[in-house]
This record gives sequence, C-alpha cells and structure tokens, in this order.
Amino acid sequence: MSDEKKPFTVSDRRHFTVEGEARTDAPEERHEPEASPPPEAPESSEATRTSEVPPGSTPHVDFASFIISMAAQAGALLEGIPASEGGEGQPDLEGARSIISVLEMLRDKTEGRRTPEEDRVFEAILYDLRMGYVAKAREGKA
Repeated sequence: MSDEKKPFTVSDRRHFTVEGEARTDAPEERHEPEASPPPEAPESSEATRTSEVPPGSTPHVDFASFIISMAAQAGALLEGIPASEGGEGQPDLEGARSIISVLEMLRDKTEGRRTPEEDRVFEAILYDLRMGYVAKAREGKA
C-alpha cells in the first residue's frame, strides 16, 4: 500500500506548533485572484423573448417560456395532428388534459414564488386551455 502513488498530498498549513510556538517552516500562503462575479442576466422582456435566436445557440429559457411551451403542446394535442402530416386528425383530449393537470400542479407548487408576469401567464394560459378543452370535449359528444 505504501508503494502506491498518492493522488494528493497533505500539508500542515497551521501557523503554530502543537506547543503553541510559531512555526518557522509555515508554507507561504498563495492568494489566487478572486473570480469576478458572473455578468447579470438582462431583465426578461417581451423584446428579448421575441427576438430571433442565432442558429446554433439555445434560447434563454425562463419559467414563463417553459409554461408557454407546455401550453403549446397541450394546444397541439387539442387541435390534433392533421392527417396530411401523418396524424389521425383527432384531438387527444386525454393527453391535453394531462398537460393541463401538470400546469395546474406547477401553479399550485410555485404559489408565492412567481413574479406578477408569471401569474398573468399562468392564469391566461390555464383559462384558454380549459376553454379549449371544454369546446373540443363538447364537439366530440355531438
């Protein structure tokens, strides 16, 4: 075991010995430059969300844009994939209801931690999705 190469070394960096006397062989302290704080993210605004993202880069994803993308998925399920695009043309009410339930759960779990803008997004999206779901469910019964 003593023949193995040690992946690290231990050095005593205390300034005093066990008896309390100053150490003469104390290693010099190395001061590394402090890391500069990361640049602050710009405020999310409608202008930054609607601006085009250069190809090859990923868009900035915040909570509101995540909720909007979930709503887009639910909306697509409510509309159904047209037969011309390989779908059945029928809405997937069960799938849409599932996503609506996930959005409701997220709304409940993040209560008190959302910005006013996120609150407005949540309420508008949930209202629209619920109304769309009811309309599609009624169409299916007729």
